[in-house]
Amino acid sequence: MARWTENSADQNHMVTISQHIPVGGIVRIVLNDGSVIEGAFRQMNIENNAGQGGWKYRGECEIETKDHSRFVLDYLDIKSASSIWNDPVSAEYQRLGLITLDHRNPGADRLERGK
Repeated sequence: MARWTENSADQNHMVTISQHIPVGGIVRIVLNDGSVIEGAFRQMNIENNAGQGGWKYRGECEIETKDHSRFVLDYLDIKSASSIWNDPVSAEYQRLGLITLDHRNPGADRLERGK
């Protein structure tokens, strides 16, 4: 379970990270300790405490790597996030059974990524 924010710096960090994680894409996540995780974005969960005792937030996302390992990452542990989606990478993830590209409609896979 993700940790609650403790101060405004934590809250600002949550906003920044949530804006940079490409939902539904293939991502590269750098953690605060320097570790790097690359994989298919699976899900996210962001919640608040409804203001009880002062507003607090927490968030986490799940990433599935090429070897089908799944990692649930606390947003407060993420230093940066970016998309690594491109044609060769997406083709590799499809071959590995991690994503499905829809070639019935040219450009549909770009639309699914929000581009």
